[in-house]
Amino acid sequence: MNTTEHMTDVVQRYVAALNAGDLEGILALYADNATVEDPVGSEPQRGIEAIRVFYAKSLKLPLQVALQGEVRAVANEAAFAFTVSVEYQGRKTVIAPIDHFRFNEAGKVVSMRALFGEQNMHAV
Repeated sequence: MNTTEHMTDVVQRYVAALNAGDLEGILALYADNATVEDPVGSEPQRGIEAIRVFYAKSLKLPLQVALQGEVRAVANEAAFAFTVSVEYQGRKTVIAPIDHFRFNEAGKVVSMRALFGEQNMHAV
């Protein structure tokens, strides 16, 4: 089983890698057979190469990511609220998702699901 400390550290490294635009740092957190469903209800990205393409698109614009509150981690799962600020064509938007990670026994993320909708996207 993963420790609370390990899962919290992975979340913090994820946020730092998003802020740095560090694609390889993000991918290092995932298992080769992981899935990413962002947002929930969209077609999941399956496997590390599909996840690479997804994050490469996401990182085309600089992101400002900040945790909102503490990481909730128990058993092999962690959830965390955060904000993503992005500026595109002079317009700034803040998105406020809650992400859910499920970990394998090796401590890698095997499932990421991002919960947010239009009501969580705000023009600033």
